[in-house]
Amino acid sequence: MEFIDLKAAQEFSPQHHVHKSLTATPRSDITIACWEPGQTSPIHRHPGADEIYHVMEGSGLFCDGRTERRLGPGDTVIFPADDVHQVTALTRMVLYRVQAGADRHPESLDSWPAKR
Repeated sequence: MEFIDLKAAQEFSPQHHVHKSLTATPRSDITIACWEPGQTSPIHRHPGADEIYHVMEGSGLFCDGRTERRLGPGDTVIFPADDVHQVTALTRMVLYRVQAGADRHPESLDSWPAKR
């Protein structure tokens, strides 16, 4: 059994959002992601892993190229493996992130793919 202090793990940067790995197994990675207002992830996907975000603090926009939704504390979003997505912080935001899958690397895209 492993215990993690999420508050102590928080780290912010004015230049870019900070993902900090808290623990990992061969099939998953648990991170805390800390964002300042206006910080945006690249448009990207994880071909071999689901990505789950749970908003702990703040609010942000979560988009899959079809739907954009504002989420706040207590909300959770799931991007299945290979779903293209982007996250933008509207306020200072703290996310608990789980990536489930053996191959969790991101692939960035220059733009949103053609509508499906």
